[in-house]
Amino acid sequence: MSRKILPGESAYSFDDQVMHRRVDDADRTYETSCFVNSGGRMLLAATAEMVGYDKADAWVKDVVANASSPSDVTSFQAGDKAIASEKIAAVYVPCRDKGPREHLSVVVELRQRGGAGDAETREGLISLARSAAVFAHGQAKCDAPTKVAG
Repeated sequence: MSRKILPGESAYSFDDQVMHRRVDDADRTYETSCFVNSGGRMLLAATAEMVGYDKADAWVKDVVANASSPSDVTSFQAGDKAIASEKIAAVYVPCRDKGPREHLSVVVELRQRGGAGDAETREGLISLARSAAVFAHGQAKCDAPTKVAG
């Protein structure tokens, strides 16, 4: 039997917010979030935001600083850069092909763990991050290839 990455609860609530919706090719803003809550606790946070880093490694440093130790993070294949640990998975997805080359920073952060082991939790977060990246890429009207498989 597979253990879950979130704590087992009788009900979950989802708080979706769109702070900035990209309306056309000239628009350089996009920012959304989704929080999964239960029992008065935030269990998981997923965010997508248009960013413009010169180098993907600077993006990794900022993303990891908030949620995990740099030594806990390993790379996986998705976008132009992707990292994960048992606490976080993030994908740096190409968005704008024309004009300034901007990316979406898609981050899934686990705030409360379920009973899954570290490897299973990491794989679950990677799956969520990939799905969120593909969804955000479409919602943000990106014109660059996602480079996200599966």
